[in-house]
This record gives sequence, C-alpha cells and structure tokens, in this order.
Amino acid sequence: MMKQAFYEIRSIHSAISLMSGISLCASRDGRADVLFEDPQVPECISATRSQLSISDTHYKDGKHSMEWAFNPGAVLELKKDLKFEKKDPTGKDLYLSAFIVWIYNEEPQKATIEFEFLKDGKKCTSFPFGINFKGWRAAWVCYERDMQGTPEEGMNELRIVAPNAKGRLFIDHLITATKVDARQQTADLQVPFVNPETKNHWLVIYKHSLLKPDIELTPVSDKQKEEMQLLEKRFRDMNYTKGKLSDKEVETIRKKYDFYQITYKNGQVSGVPIYMVRAAEAYERIIRIGIKIC
Repeated sequence: MMKQAFYEIRSIHSAISLMSGISLCASRDGRADVLFEDPQVPECISATRSQLSISDTHYKDGKHSMEWAFNPGAVLELKKDLKFEKKDPTGKDLYLSAFIVWIYNEEPQKATIEFEFLKDGKKCTSFPFGINFKGWRAAWVCYERDMQGTPEEGMNELRIVAPNAKGRLFIDHLITATKVDARQQTADLQVPFVNPETKNHWLVIYKHSLLKPDIELTPVSDKQKEEMQLLEKRFRDMNYTKGKLSDKEVETIRKKYDFYQITYKNGQVSGVPIYMVRAAEAYERIIRIGIKIC
C-alpha cells in the first residue's frame, strides 16, 4: 500500500508541476518544493561567479534539473519562504522539518559545498555537503537535529556556497522544508553528521564502515580462495535454477523494463528515477489533497 501511495503522489505531484507551465517560485510561492521543469531558471534563484541553466543531461524528478557551473567562491541564492516549522512542543507530532535535495556530480572533488539558511539576511543555520562522488546523492537533513546553528520560523533565503575551486553540479528535487519521520534519515559520506544517535539496524551502516578490525588481517591462501568459490557456487546453485521462459513471460519482463524508459547517451544512463518508498513522506504535508498513506 505504501508503494502504491508513493507512486500516486509522484504522479499527481509531477502532473501539477508540468501543468503549471510557469516558474514554481513565481506561481506557487506558498509551496516548499522547487522543481526545474520550465525552460528558464526560476526567478527566485540567482548566483554570483556562476552560470545557471536548465538541463536535461541529468534529472531526478521530471525531465530536467538545474545546472550550476561555479567558479571558486561562487554563491547560489534562493529567496523565498523556506517553510520551516518548529517541532511540536506538545510532543504529539514527532515529525521534524527537513531540508531535502538531490545533487548530481560528474567530477568528484575532495571538497564540500555549504548550505546556509537565512532570515532577512541573518544566517541562522547551515550544514556542509561533501562532493567527493560521481553520480546522484541526496541530503535529507533535519533543521533542529542535524544542522549547525538555530533555525527560525520565517527563514526566507537559502545560500549554497561553492568551494575554492571550479565545478559543475546538477540540482533537482529540492524541498526547502517538510515534516518527515526523523527516525529514518541516514548518515553517509556526504552528510556524516545526520541522525547521530540512532542505533537502528541499517541506519548505522556508515558508522560501522568506520570500524577497524580487532584481529590481525592475514593474506588469503589459494586453498581458502577455492573454498570461498565452492561456497559461492553452492549458494548460486541453491538459489538459482535454470529454466526456459515462455514468449509471454519474456514480453511481461520487457514491459516492466520499458516502464523505466532507460536510455544510453554519451556514456550516460537515464530513465525513470527510483526512490525508496519512505520518500513519500516528503510529500505528505506538501500535497494536501486527501491521499492516505497506508
């Protein structure tokens, strides 16, 4: 049910965005999400020492993203109500306001970009985001738990500060603030400070990756390699049985594959993006149209 509801939300969300035909910031300033499906960069976004454009080279939502080509010390600014909400003082609502964004990087750099959140020109809170990766990475960062500083209701500016280097990033699926289940965010190489107190199963994968072995590492012998290969073969034989597919089964598989619209161009793979089902929570309080999340 959760998966079905998520796709329903994404379909409605995309349809609303595509039908609007004009800049989200100009036409729907009351919303917290910023998409990049119009031909021009939204009017609420500007940048210094940079070039901004709408691109179809990489995208995470819809068919376009915003390309940010920056020089050392560049600053990208988004000016609008960020829609931050403080946590419920009664404790009945445990959700926290989170900032969400997806970044595509073509050239890894051992550096960070800085996300800063301001109210009438005063910096309230911030967090760094590592860009030493290639491909898509996301940030789901709770204002009141994960960021440095103190967020304030009424914050109306986001600044993204470039490192002291040239670079190019693609930005998509940007939500300035939405209430999410604060138990589910996961630390990783880009945002290692997120949800630091969690002890929840897969949420501690990053923390466990930093552990050092407590026994001495020794070389693997040829005999041990053979034994591991035998174990692998037995495992594969146990879980995979060769069989013949009927034409109908092949056609069913092709239809499922075609749904994702996978294309290959200049060494890049594009297609319908895949999200974890819990990503639907990002829309729960943005799209208030009676959709029930089961």
